[in-house]
Amino acid sequence: MTQFVQFLGRGRSGAKSCERPGPLALHPLARAAFAETGKPLSPAQVSGSQRFLLGGLSAPITVTWEITAACNLRCVHCLSSSGKRRPRELTTDQALALVDELAEMQVFQIHFGGGEPFLYPGIWRVLERCRERDLVMCVSTNGTLITSERARRLAALEPIYFQVSLDGATPETNDRIRGQGAFQRALRGLERLAAANLSLTVNSVLTRYSFPELDRLYAIARNFNAKLRVTRLRPSGRGRAVWAELHPTREQYRDFVAWLREHPDVLTADSFFHLNAFGERLAGLDMCGAATATCCICPEGEVYPCAFFQAPEFEAGNLHEQSFREIWQRSPVFAFYRQMGAGACSGCLRYDLCHGGCPATKWFVLQSLQGRDPECVLADSPTHPLAAKQETPYGAITAAVRCSSVTSQDGACQEEA
Repeated sequence: MTQFVQFLGRGRSGAKSCERPGPLALHPLARAAFAETGKPLSPAQVSGSQRFLLGGLSAPITVTWEITAACNLRCVHCLSSSGKRRPRELTTDQALALVDELAEMQVFQIHFGGGEPFLYPGIWRVLERCRERDLVMCVSTNGTLITSERARRLAALEPIYFQVSLDGATPETNDRIRGQGAFQRALRGLERLAAANLSLTVNSVLTRYSFPELDRLYAIARNFNAKLRVTRLRPSGRGRAVWAELHPTREQYRDFVAWLREHPDVLTADSFFHLNAFGERLAGLDMCGAATATCCICPEGEVYPCAFFQAPEFEAGNLHEQSFREIWQRSPVFAFYRQMGAGACSGCLRYDLCHGGCPATKWFVLQSLQGRDPECVLADSPTHPLAAKQETPYGAITAAVRCSSVTSQDGACQEEA
């Protein structure tokens, strides 16, 4: 059995006991939000993927681990508002102990993100420990820090998979989101990873401006012998400020479903299950897997239902105070999340297809888990304060990244050389 290193706060005098916390441990906002969704669904009421994940698994299949908040880019839609390292980020020794704990729980895959994972000081030791413990690794990177030497070193750590982010097939579209020069630098990173014969995916967040470029994004991915993975834009982190402007229109979503039908090799994970309400079940999970099949560990040890639901009121626990196993098995946030009712969608005839959509999107847009997904395709989305406040001309994005597009490791703004 692994001897865990001492995390900050664990075992100190006056620390909370490890007994199962009761409902009163929930943040009042979370408790009220869960209560609004109504009675938990019974096994007889569920269908599709929900039949297998109801109540959660003994351990997550995949853990998303945002290992650092440090990032050399300032993407306007960043779900975690990354930039500078945070004061209580896990040390390398703590990270290694966490890898051991996840391996002992029989977690299948760790998906490293950030921030930019290659700015974490102990990233190589962490990846090597994952390899020693037979954990599958996926690394999401902006690609700008990949050198030929790093790519060769990464090839020795297989099985390891890479997602390189491109949010447009042209510099004009991509760099308005990710910063000046990011497009060409990402392509160079892809070229170096491909030269090392590493398993590659081009990850693209779907926006109303990148939608017309899907065919070109698909061609770019194929050029590097990579898969294209398209993900949904969520109003999390900095994404809240631009979500109303960037999220696709309903007409684009309908055309996107048809486009996916013509491109069955494109990956979407569980990003677009809300589009099943059109009447056609997409490949992949048809429900939210948060807190049941996956969860997110943030740089300072915070654990959330998923990477998109990083709201303090829904923090399930902190690794500086509890082990990951304790949080996964005993957190009242996770317990309630796994028993959420259908809320306003309970009477919908398409609920068995979309299962109510994305809870994180509901919360950040509506401040409620009871309503339907703001991008529900069956009716016009309700008017809400966030959309009204944040509707801005597309040119505002360019202004937002004019200085903050490319930054140094310590977060200082700098121009491209």
